[in-house]
Order: sequence, then structure tokens, then C-alpha cells
Amino acid sequence: MLDYSAARLTRFTASWVGNKQRFEGVVIPSRTLIPLHDYAEEVILSAMLKPFEKTEEFFYFHHDEDVSNHQLYQICNTVFNDPETCSDEAGKLAQLLYQCCENPRIQGGEFFLGYFEDLMLHGEPVTAIGLWKVQNKDSFLKTERSQESFTLNVLDGIPTGKLSIAALIFNTDEAEGYRLCAIDTVSKKDERSFWKDEFLRIRPIEDNYFNTRHYIQLAGEFITQKAPFQLGLDRTDTIDLLNRSGDYFKDNDMFEVEDFTQALFKEEEQQDAFREFREEYTRAYALPLEDKFDISQQAVKKEFKIFKSIIKLDKNFHIYVHGRRDLIERGFDEEKGKKYYKVFYESEE
Repeated sequence: MLDYSAARLTRFTASWVGNKQRFEGVVIPSRTLIPLHDYAEEVILSAMLKPFEKTEEFFYFHHDEDVSNHQLYQICNTVFNDPETCSDEAGKLAQLLYQCCENPRIQGGEFFLGYFEDLMLHGEPVTAIGLWKVQNKDSFLKTERSQESFTLNVLDGIPTGKLSIAALIFNTDEAEGYRLCAIDTVSKKDERSFWKDEFLRIRPIEDNYFNTRHYIQLAGEFITQKAPFQLGLDRTDTIDLLNRSGDYFKDNDMFEVEDFTQALFKEEEQQDAFREFREEYTRAYALPLEDKFDISQQAVKKEFKIFKSIIKLDKNFHIYVHGRRDLIERGFDEEKGKKYYKVFYESEE
């Protein structure tokens, strides 16, 4: 949990980074530091820090050989040891970011670095470096009035309501690669992120959020992709398993893999198949998943958004199933030559 109620923004730099594929270049002014008045500082503090206020997903900088060889790690280390270097190091970061901006969807925009003091992370005081790239600007109206009339102008400005590309690096866990959190809503879900994977080059911290997230994905992959073929489950069975999997994570504070396996799968054959799939999953992704941990409800809320408890019937009907597998039956009508679902209920709205 991040508390920024007493935080101060002591340094703030700006540069401009374009799209490398379009040869737009980088603009680094001779003076990158921007003087801020109190209201501007207040707006930036809220815009930059509020999106990270409740995050539980953290990362470390990662390098295949040693994290001390990581360029962003080196730059952050320099700034944390001497905040007066913010201006020079911000220019280096802009040049590094430009090398990663080759995807056609990446738009040129301002690149900001903020140095924050008096943050509280999990109850401990910490300084932090914030990085923020502007992908798109918002239009707003400005009026100018005189005795004779009003004039209306349309201006473009930097949105402060929601970050699309940002990172917050905390001056803690230096030996492991600095604890940080990151946002990238520009890159698509199934593609490599120019921000997280290429520029920041980070790896997730193997904590409760990490374990919760991967067990939800593991269970979902088994239920929707493996179980229907290996165990002969139909769509209603898989939806029922998905719903009961969600209930387990939502209703329990602690995860235990054997308790989860037996709660979800009643037959020994199903339990053995899930255990085998878990071993395959951990080997394939090289994941050191824990057998027991505290469930992260933030990870539960985020991950279960992707599971759809819907039975789609041709183009005519959608059945939304939220539970009670015993109240829905599947069959085949010989006379009509079509499959059917029978649903039992008490009231209609």
C-alpha cells in the first residue's frame, strides 16, 4: 500500500521522445528541470502517484547476467545517490526510451521524470523516481472575455486523470533490482510491451500477488483448454468449474494447493490430471509457484475479469451461468435434430 499524503515532488524534468520507426528523434532541452508552483506540484503528485496507490503487483529490474549491468538500474542508482543528477540522467533515459519506440502505435510525446520524497510504502518511508510518457493529449476549451464578447479557443493539454505509460521506482530492495510498479495500456495483451519488456526490462516479484495470479491462470487454462478433451467435460461443466474456482479465491484468505484441488475436482481422475497439468505449467513457464500463500484479492479481481461464464448458442441465445450446475441440463432432441439446454428456476424478472 502506497501513502503519498505527505509526499513532496522535489525535482521534475521534461523531454520529448518520438517514434524511432518514423525518425522523429528526441528533444532534450539544455535545461530539463521544470520549476513548479504549489498547485502544479499538487496536480502532478495526484496524477503520478494515485494510480499506484493500491497496487499489489511489483517488479524488479532484470538482467540475464547481473542486475548491476542493467542500464536503467544504473541510472536510478545514480539519481538515488545524488538527486542533483536528475537532469543529466533524464536525458539518458529519453535516449534509451527512443530506441524502444519502434511500434507504429507509439506516438511521440513528452517524457517526464519526477523525484519524490516522503512516500510511505507498506508503512516504511522511501524516496522514488517516477517516469511518465504522454501517449495522447486531451482537448479542452478556454474562454477569454472582454466587455464586448467572449472568445472560445480549443487547446490540447496533457491528461492527468489516468496514466497510460508510467513507472514508479522505489529506493528499496537495491540488491534485488529496486522494487517498482509499472503501467502500460498501449501495448496489446498478447504482445511484447515496449515499456515493460524493452525499456524497463523487468520481472515480477514472486509474492502473494504473483502466486495468486498464476494459479488463477493455471486453473483457467486447465479448465477451458485441457479438461474438456482429457476429461470429457461439456461447456456447462467448464463454466461450473470456473465459477467454483472463482468462489474459492474470493471466499478464502489462504490458498493451499491440495485444498484447492480437492475442493474443485471431486473425482480422483480429475485431481490427478490437474496435479499433472500444474507440473507441466510450472516447467513450461519456469515458475517457482508456492503450495501455500495468502490470496491477493487485487489479483483475484483483475484476473477473473477475463473469464467468461457464457454459453453462446448459434447467433440466437446467450446463457449466463453464475452457479448451480444442477439447475441446467443439456440434451438432444431427436425429433428436431438439435441440441438443447433445460434451465430450472423459481422466479423471473
